[in-house]
Amino acid sequence: MSLKDLLSRSQKSHILRVCYSPLFMRDIIFCIYKGLKWSPTWRLWRLPLISCKGKGSKIEIGENFTACSDPKHNSLGVIQRVTIKTVGHGALITLGDRVGISGCTITAARSIIIGDHVLIGSGALITDNDAHPISPDDRRLGCAGISKPIVIEDDVFIGARAIVLKGVTIGKGSVIGAGAVVSKSVPPYSICVGNPAKVVGDVRS
Repeated sequence: MSLKDLLSRSQKSHILRVCYSPLFMRDIIFCIYKGLKWSPTWRLWRLPLISCKGKGSKIEIGENFTACSDPKHNSLGVIQRVTIKTVGHGALITLGDRVGISGCTITAARSIIIGDHVLIGSGALITDNDAHPISPDDRRLGCAGISKPIVIEDDVFIGARAIVLKGVTIGKGSVIGAGAVVSKSVPPYSICVGNPAKVVGDVRS
């Protein structure tokens, strides 16, 4: 990369920081209200929906987090606001550094761990629980659905409208195609598409 390109990127970053700075106070107030540890490196394009339900549940977010709930800031648009929820006692959602998400839902009854440099496309759904039991008898009784932890490792890209279900680990560097339904773990550096999702290639080739 040339010096000119580096200067251009630096100038763009500075302009973006200046343009965003009036929103810092809004973000600080929002994070205090939601019990989040705010960072000035975050960019919240329209405020997300964030809630912790369940005793002892936590949401932890790293540096350089971007949450896009505004269709103006996403080439595909967004069909909803970014939604991040814990819905069980002791549930944990952890997002690493440089995570970017657009109009997607992340909901944990137990645990969802997302690594660094992860991109999650518009309208994606990541849930570690069934929300409701499969058995109609259990639903009538108001029983909880099954939940199993999810791990999404570093440098994963999850395409628009993809769904990641309970108990799944997505290996480092993998790409999940748009609209894929991931119900089984994915090895590192895989290209995974379809419903149910299957590995069809290796990103390194």
